[in-house]
Amino acid sequence: MKADFETAAHEVSTLVANAFRAAGPVADNHPLAQAGLVDGHTVVLDYLEHNEAGLAYDHLIYMVVEADLKLSKRCKSAIMRIASYVEVPTPFDVND
Repeated sequence: MKADFETAAHEVSTLVANAFRAAGPVADNHPLAQAGLVDGHTVVLDYLEHNEAGLAYDHLIYMVVEADLKLSKRCKSAIMRIASYVEVPTPFDVND
């Protein structure tokens, strides 16, 4: 499970960073100007380190949704395995 979190957090964080670069200066009212996006990788792994897999998962999904990210199949598969582990419905179909 930890490897899946690391895989997903790495890709999601990279995509968030790319979104910030593409957006240029981000105004306070911009969708990317939310707490926990820029440092999301650290937040996710910190939750996981403190045995809070559910919160780590929630934060990971928050990042994907708020930054409107398009994930690779590999990342989606990792997130789906995490969802199974924390016993929540899968957030998407890996083929979407």
